Amino acid sequence: MRVNNVSIFAGGDAAAGRISQNGRAAGQKQQKAGSINAAFLNGQFDPIEKKREMAKKRADKIISDTYAGERRLDDEVKLRGDRLKQHYKTLADSSREIAKIDEEKEALRKEYGVEKDSKEQKDLEILEKYKRSNRHVVEVPISKEEREYAQKLEAEGLTEYQERALQMDSFKDRHLKNIQDSKGGIIEEAATIRAMGLERLKKFPMLEAQQEAEKVLESASDEIIGMLIDEAKDHIDDKAEEEQEKAEEKKEEEKEEQEKLEEAKEHREEMEALTDPEKAEKVERERRRPQETEVLYADPMTAGMLKMENVKNDIQQEVSDMMLKMKLVAEDLKGLSVDEVL
Repeated sequence: MRVNNVSIFAGGDAAAGRISQNGRAAGQKQQKAGSINAAFLNGQFDPIEKKREMAKKRADKIISDTYAGERRLDDEVKLRGDRLKQHYKTLADSSREIAKIDEEKEALRKEYGVEKDSKEQKDLEILEKYKRSNRHVVEVPISKEEREYAQKLEAEGLTEYQERALQMDSFKDRHLKNIQDSKGGIIEEAATIRAMGLERLKKFPMLEAQQEAEKVLESASDEIIGMLIDEAKDHIDDKAEEEQEKAEEKKEEEKEEQEKLEEAKEHREEMEALTDPEKAEKVERERRRPQETEVLYADPMTAGMLKMENVKNDIQQEVSDMMLKMKLVAEDLKGLSVDEVL
C-alpha cells in the first residue's frame, strides 16, 4: 500500500506541477493585464482619452486662432483710426496756421490801403498762383493765360505791397502740403476702415470658428464611440478566449485526473496480483492479449506461431494444475495412511 500511495501522489505531483505552472502563467498574464489597465486608467496609453484631448486642443486652437485674428483686425482698425484722427488734427492745425497768415495778409492790405477789388489786389492773386505752381509744393490749377500774364507783371516790376504779400504767402507752403497729405490720408484710412467693417458684416469669424470647433468635437465624438465599440468587441473576444482557455484547462485537468485514476486502478490490481497467483496469471494474460491480437492481425505466420505458443502455454498450465491437484491428493492419502496406522 505504501507503493500505491507513492505512485498516486507522484502522478498528482506531476499534475500539480502542471497546474501550478498554468496558475503562475495565468497570474503573470493577469498581472500584466492589470498593469496595462492601470496604465490605461492613468491616461498613459488610453487612445480614447488621447483622441478626446487632441480634438479639444484642435477646437481650442481654432477658437484661439480666430480670436487672435480678430484681435489683430481690431488692432489694425484701431491703428487706422488713430491715423485718421491724426490726419484730422494735422488738417485742423494747418488750416488754422493758414488762417493766421491770411489775417496777417489782410492786415497788410489794409495797411497799404489796397482795395479788395482793385487791379493791384487782383494782380497779386494771379502772382500767388504762379509762384506756388513754380515752387511745386502743391498742385495749383493755373491757366496758360494766367501764367503768361504773371510773367508780364514780373517783367514790369511789382509793388512793395505785392512783394511783401507774396513773401507772406510763401509761408503757407508747408501748411498747404500738410493739408493736402492729410486729406489723402483721411480718404485712404476712412475707406479701409469702412471696407473692413463691411467685410465683418458679411462674415462672422467667431461664430464660424465656434461652428467649426463644434464639428471637430462632434467628429471626435463619433470616432471615440467607434473606438469604444471596438474596445467592447475586443473585450468580449478576450473574455471568450479566456473562457475557452479555462474550459481547455479544465478539460486537461479532468483528463489528467482520469489518467491518475486509471494508473491507481492498475497499480491496485498489480498489488492484488502479488497476493493472488491465479489473479496475477489472469492479469498477465489480459495484458498480453491485446498485444497478441495486434500481432495476429499484423502477420499470418506470426499469428500462427503465437497461437501455437498460446496452446502450448495452456497445456503447460493444465499440466501444472493437474500436478498440483495430484500433489494435494497424495498429501491427503498420506494423511489417511497415518490416521489408519494410529
